[in-house]
Amino acid sequence: MAAQKQLTAYLRLWAAANILRILSGFVAGTALKDTVQSQPTTLLLTLLFLALLSPGRPAVAVSALALRVATNVAKGPWMGNSQLWGVFTDVALLAALLPEATRWFAPLSTDAEARVVRAAAATIRVQLSIFYLASGAWKLNSSFLHRDYSCGSLFTVQPLEYLPDDVLFASPVVAALARSIAAVGPAATLILETLIPVLHFLDPADHPVAARAGVFATVGFHMVIGLTPPPSNVSSYGVTTVTRLFFCVPAACAATLDDALSLRTPALLAALAAAPAVALAVVDPLHRGAASTVQGSGRDLHLAYYAALSVFFVVSCCRGEKSDAGAEAKDGAEASPPSRDGPWSRVQVAAAVFYAFGMPVLGLQEKGGCLMFSQLRLHGGSNHYVLPTSLLQRARVDGAGDDAFAGGVVRVNDYSLAWVGSPFAEHMGPRTLRVVRDVAGVPGEYVWAAKQTTYDRAAPPPRKWAYTISNLGLRRLVATARAQGEALALDYERLDGATGDEAWRTAAPGTRVKLVLGADGSVETCVAGGKPCGARELALVGPPSPRSAFFAGMLLPQPNPIVPGMTEEMHCVTWG
Repeated sequence: MAAQKQLTAYLRLWAAANILRILSGFVAGTALKDTVQSQPTTLLLTLLFLALLSPGRPAVAVSALALRVATNVAKGPWMGNSQLWGVFTDVALLAALLPEATRWFAPLSTDAEARVVRAAAATIRVQLSIFYLASGAWKLNSSFLHRDYSCGSLFTVQPLEYLPDDVLFASPVVAALARSIAAVGPAATLILETLIPVLHFLDPADHPVAARAGVFATVGFHMVIGLTPPPSNVSSYGVTTVTRLFFCVPAACAATLDDALSLRTPALLAALAAAPAVALAVVDPLHRGAASTVQGSGRDLHLAYYAALSVFFVVSCCRGEKSDAGAEAKDGAEASPPSRDGPWSRVQVAAAVFYAFGMPVLGLQEKGGCLMFSQLRLHGGSNHYVLPTSLLQRARVDGAGDDAFAGGVVRVNDYSLAWVGSPFAEHMGPRTLRVVRDVAGVPGEYVWAAKQTTYDRAAPPPRKWAYTISNLGLRRLVATARAQGEALALDYERLDGATGDEAWRTAAPGTRVKLVLGADGSVETCVAGGKPCGARELALVGPPSPRSAFFAGMLLPQPNPIVPGMTEEMHCVTWG
């Protein structure tokens, strides 16, 4: 069989995933709509469709990849983790593609495309290993590993919701199973997220079986997430991330896509068509009755596409060793791939390590990190068993009033803006709560702490909880109200010091501050501890200095709601 164009195949998968994410953002009941409307969407979609239809021309491929990187980077601290992972892998592909782009408007040869993919694959596989490893490693904390609080306990029990009520709520066997699942869920999640990066780190040329096992494990992991009942069905994460598994078995993936597009394999076409239909049929009853969902209302199109993508990767892995070995034999004599230890590759890998581990430790990033559902406490002291968090905020707690890292932790007790309450809503419906609490015996709470946005949300309704946040988050709340010309009344406490346990975060006394801003942004009232606010307190709610703001450019402090009665550990919280 003739060798297939590997870069062309990958870019088609990549473009389709990005088009789906952008188009679904227009109708999603989530913050996706904000980011879509802030992008040069028409130009981006045009380039993505060109990459889908004619991806082998360097001018098209480089333009589409570069613009997608630029639109993601332009979001700054508002980027989601899967988008940031995509930036890293897209840059790695660009770095491999540019040396081959000698004729910008002529299609690359099959051999040139294979060289590009081989050069990028060594870096991208290591990047994915780092990201998945960090996602697991940050869960090694006292809150995630506590059965009564863990996201792992809540989410691994949720698939039981597919059982009919007369079985789910009446069978002692199911109840025993649910309690067992809840007990082992946190540790099982941690083990799986440790195994996946190890398998991806192994070179497929030396360990083809491990490479395919890594693909199977990752595809299965994200399929379980996508099939989990709302609101835990983050299938867009799987679509965005799993597409990069192409670089584990590129020749096999290219051959599978060619079979599908040439319409010469009826069984493959049938499976690709049936998988989305089956997935949607399975989840539809629970989606229709969901109180809220991270993916927005309506059909979960990301899950549908992901189901087909899963079939694609499973079929590719089943043919993987033979196809990739053949491609290497054909191309190997012409051009060996650049070493994984090349200077540019080392820079990219070092940057991935700094992003995944260094930035949370230093306190330079919260949203967009490898921290999904980790329950890692990022302000007020770390709950991690090994690593600290937010060292700059600790060191600079008493710094100058205009220092972006100064001011410590504030507990916001009350606020006048309705949209500030939108992110804090009980996100599990009554049936889910009954399964989790009555059947599995987990008293935990799942809180959706999405970004503070003025975008009107139809659901979930605001639930006005108090919350803690680092002082930079307080500054940004004040700045948003001023930018919109809205009057703002805040009642908050500035806690003493920079670290403490969960009881300190939720209940320790602090200096009580009442701040009132007029619609023109002027301070009408500021009282701290019963006295007029001093210059430092006024500076701490004002804009930070340009220099410190630059270093905090990727830091979007995330609020941790205070759940009544849950002060032993961090509750399960996700940041949208």
